[in-house]
Amino acid sequence: MDKIKEQASIVSQLLFSADTGDIYKKTLARTWDILREVGLLLWLVLCLTFVGGEWFYRTAVGLGRSTRAWYIGLSEEKNPSSEPQSITSTGQALLDTVQSSTSYLLAQARQQLGIPDPEPQPPAPSVPSPPVTPPFPTPVEPPTPVEPPTPVEPPTPSGPPAPLEPPIPSEPPSPVATMSAGIDDEDDLA
Repeated sequence: MDKIKEQASIVSQLLFSADTGDIYKKTLARTWDILREVGLLLWLVLCLTFVGGEWFYRTAVGLGRSTRAWYIGLSEEKNPSSEPQSITSTGQALLDTVQSSTSYLLAQARQQLGIPDPEPQPPAPSVPSPPVTPPFPTPVEPPTPVEPPTPVEPPTPSGPPAPLEPPIPSEPPSPVATMSAGIDDEDDLA
């Protein structure tokens, strides 16, 4: 029993000591500082990733535009066919949507990281697109004379439907099917 009393007094001295309260206050304050700084570091890494993705996007789009201008320049020299307008308009609409939705987020991320706004990207060189022509010429049909409407026979109110005429074959029967199976020369069998 004496051992228990000694251990209880040691524990009570440690718990109710003035140093214990100070140590726990310092520990909690230090833990809060560590968590806050780690959260800020993770936020800055996320912002840096976002800005890096935007840089990669701008570089890829610029490279794609210059490649397209180069390709269109080559195709104009050889074949004056045109690129479908739907692909171009769809791409432009997608580009406008992505640009408008991320511009605010990029500005906030740059502000958090202390990065200045980049120089505006020079406009893509305008390449005149050739006129759009349909792939096949549309034939012009002469006007057809208007015929008077033919009278329509009223449907029979009741009874079985009229028998249909047998279909007319579109091609003549095969010669193999019309050959006779009879054998005239019996001498050949012997």
